[in-house]
Amino acid sequence: MDQHHDTFDQAALILRCLRGEATSAEQQQLQIWLAADPRHEALYRDLQDPEQLAAGIAFQETIDVQADWEAVQARISTPPPVRRPVWIKLAAWTAAAAAVVTGIVWLYSRPENSRDARIVADQSHTFRNDVLPGGNQAVLQLGNGKTVTLGSNGSQTITEADGTTIQRGNGSLVYTDASDSATTSLYNTLTTNRAGQYQLTLEDGTKVWLNAASSLTFPVHFNGAERKVALTGEGYFEVAANARQPFKVTVNGVDVLVLGTSFNIGAYDHTVNTTLVSGAVKVQLPGKRSWQLVPGQQARVQHEQVSITYADTEKAIAWKEGIFYFKDDDLRDIMEQVARWYDLELDFKGPLPTGKISGNISRQARLSQVLEMLNYVSGAHFDIRGRKVSVGL
Repeated sequence: MDQHHDTFDQAALILRCLRGEATSAEQQQLQIWLAADPRHEALYRDLQDPEQLAAGIAFQETIDVQADWEAVQARISTPPPVRRPVWIKLAAWTAAAAAVVTGIVWLYSRPENSRDARIVADQSHTFRNDVLPGGNQAVLQLGNGKTVTLGSNGSQTITEADGTTIQRGNGSLVYTDASDSATTSLYNTLTTNRAGQYQLTLEDGTKVWLNAASSLTFPVHFNGAERKVALTGEGYFEVAANARQPFKVTVNGVDVLVLGTSFNIGAYDHTVNTTLVSGAVKVQLPGKRSWQLVPGQQARVQHEQVSITYADTEKAIAWKEGIFYFKDDDLRDIMEQVARWYDLELDFKGPLPTGKISGNISRQARLSQVLEMLNYVSGAHFDIRGRKVSVGL
C-alpha cells in the first residue's frame, strides 16, 4: 500500500482511539504501534495533553502554508508533481511518529471539524532558550561607499549621484532611472547578513530576492551590451525580457546568461546550483564551456564539474515564499539552512541520525518549534545556548 495511505490509516486509527470510538481489534493495532518505537508512545501521550494541544493549535494558526504553496505553484511554468493535501498543511515528516501527527492534522483541519478539535504535534517549548526567525534586513552600499541600513518598517527615498532614485519600503528596494543618457554607471551592493533577506527591483524591472548571507552587486543603470550583476549566497531572479541586452549573473566564476526568465541560484559552500523555473538560461564556465537549461532543470557546478538534472523547482524557490522545504535531506544539510536563517553557530556532537527527512514548515516559526519537529522525525537532540545550538543523538 502507498506509504501516505498507510499514514492516513494510522492517523485515523489514533483519532478513533482518542475519541473512544476504536474497536477491540483497533485498540490492539494501536498497542502494536505504540510498542514498536518509544517515540510512538511519547507522541501518543503528548496528543492527550490539553496544554500541548493548545500550544500546537496556536502554532498552526500562525502558518498559512496553503497560501505560500499556491504562490510557489503560480511561479512554476511546468506542471508540478501531484502532491496530497497533507503536504501543505503543516510539515510532512518521514518518521512514523511525525507522519501520524501530520495525518491527524489533515483529518482535523477539514471544514467539518472545529478549530478547537485540531490536533498537532507537541509544540510546548522544552528548550531553555529560543531564537526568533530572521526577517527583512540588509545593508545597501552606494556608489560613493556610503552604507544604508535597511529594515522591514518605514519608507525612504535615496538618491544616487547620477540621479537614480531608490525607494525603500516593506522589505524591498525599487530603483528608478532618472536619465537614459548616462554613459557610465555607479555600482551598488545589497548585502544580507545571516538571519536577513531582502527584495530588490532593478532599474530595468528585473526583480531579485536575496536569501540570508547573500549579496548582489549591480549597476544602478544598465548602459552596456549586457546587464551584468554579481551574486554571492543565494538569489531568485525574475528577469525583465530584453533580447537586445542579455542579463548575466556571475557567481563563483560561473556565468548564467538569460534573456527573460525566472530562476534560482544557490551558491553556498563553493557549489553553484542554478535551477530554471521558466524561460531559458545558459550556464557558462571559464573557457566558454556552456550548458543550456530548460524549465525544471538544475545545473550543479562544483570544482568546475557540471551535472545537469531535473530538479524540484518547488523546493528550490520555497525559501522565497517563506517556507523551509526539505526533501530527502540529511539532518546536517537541514541544520545548515536553519543556521543561516536564525544566525546560529552549530556544534555537531558525535554521529548524527542517518535517515532522510522530507517536509515543510514556515520560516516564521520560532527556532524551538523547528527543532522539536526535527527531534520527532530524526531522534536527534538539540540544546540552545544563546545562538549556539548543539546537535547530537
